[in-house]
Amino acid sequence: MTLLFALWLIAADGQTSELSKESARASGAAVALTNREPVTLQAALHAAASHNPTMKNIRESIVLAEVWILKAWAILLPNLSANGSIIRNNQEIAFALPDMTGGGGPPQDVVFQELWGKSFGFTATMTVFNARSIPLLKNAYDNIEMTENQAKHQRNDLLLSTAAAFYQLYSAQELARVAEETLHNANEFLRMSQAQIQVGQGTQIDLLRAQIQVRSADKDLANAKDGIKLARAALSALTDMEGEYAAAEPPRPLPITGNVNSLTSRALTDRYDLKSAHLGEEIANRSEIETWTKWLPAFAVTYDWSWSSAAGFADQKDSWRLIFGARWDLFDGGMRIAEMSERTSLTRVAENNAAELSIRVSQEVEQRFIEVEKSHRNVTLAEEQVGLAEETARLVNKQYEVGMATSLDVLSTNSQLSAARVGRVLEGLQHDLAILWLNRAVGVLLIGSDS
Repeated sequence: MTLLFALWLIAADGQTSELSKESARASGAAVALTNREPVTLQAALHAAASHNPTMKNIRESIVLAEVWILKAWAILLPNLSANGSIIRNNQEIAFALPDMTGGGGPPQDVVFQELWGKSFGFTATMTVFNARSIPLLKNAYDNIEMTENQAKHQRNDLLLSTAAAFYQLYSAQELARVAEETLHNANEFLRMSQAQIQVGQGTQIDLLRAQIQVRSADKDLANAKDGIKLARAALSALTDMEGEYAAAEPPRPLPITGNVNSLTSRALTDRYDLKSAHLGEEIANRSEIETWTKWLPAFAVTYDWSWSSAAGFADQKDSWRLIFGARWDLFDGGMRIAEMSERTSLTRVAENNAAELSIRVSQEVEQRFIEVEKSHRNVTLAEEQVGLAEETARLVNKQYEVGMATSLDVLSTNSQLSAARVGRVLEGLQHDLAILWLNRAVGVLLIGSDS
């Protein structure tokens, strides 16, 4: 029975197992650990924040968001280009022109086309006004805030999954302790059965029942140890920790206080994924405005300087010009009209997504709130059941020693005691997980990692 509970424990929380599979692959150097010192919850969270590949990608998403700002500013910042060429012409062309200095000198040859012509120049262009830059820049800065909100939400989810995996590992260790206690009780029953036979009060059936219970307890203990390995593997996948480490006793999480209505109101205000969704609405709406600005003209100033090895009529090898220009795209084949329809649709999609997320958040808070209340009630009942089972086992064992109880009574009470202790561990785990996910649903960030 302990094996079934241990295996169920590892797979109990689907959210943790999914993140375990998706996020932990080929990260950097693993965190090597030994089994000398138990790992604390704080250390596990720090390892996940430092080594998990998903966490690294979260940080990279912010870097990519900052690139948007550079791209938006590129519209307004100056562009500088240079060009040069060497041309081999079929012949050299030159004219003899009279001396233009007024000195009456002989005619001078002016080369218009060299056999080997050389030229060089550069052009600098700066936008004076482009209406598109206003919504683009605003969207770029809002995108950073939106990405940061998404990163906080994803980081918190990853840390919560790590904490859940840590609580599962610790509970698996507690299940192994329960299995050890069950084995100890089975051996005590075997010892009492042997003692009863020696004094002529026991039967061979009692001894066989005791031996069967010992074998069953041995099997449950082995299965419980396998459960520890499975739970450790799930935690290692999230943290990249290696070694036969154990989990130190974690602090009990505290649920956020308030009723369903107040918690729902807080979630709709504080949830970072919901903040990102609302910013996505604003960005989508501003993208529509950016499309409208494409119908407005753009103004720019261009400075052009060039040098040529052929002097020409002006007898100057370099020249420059300053151009004040405007560009107004009157018709682009209907591309802007199509883009406007597309972005209007995307705005409606963003609004619908935000509305849907708000509904899901409200439902999630109510669901998690009920789960916390239910798990708290179950924990209280499990504690009472353990107390009753322990007292019953104590009395039955004493009665068996004096011949007032049968071996079946001992087997039954031992099984009830083992089941009660397993139930206490599992109900405690479910209560801790329920609190973690309620706090997550409300929008409370997990405290415990300094990374």
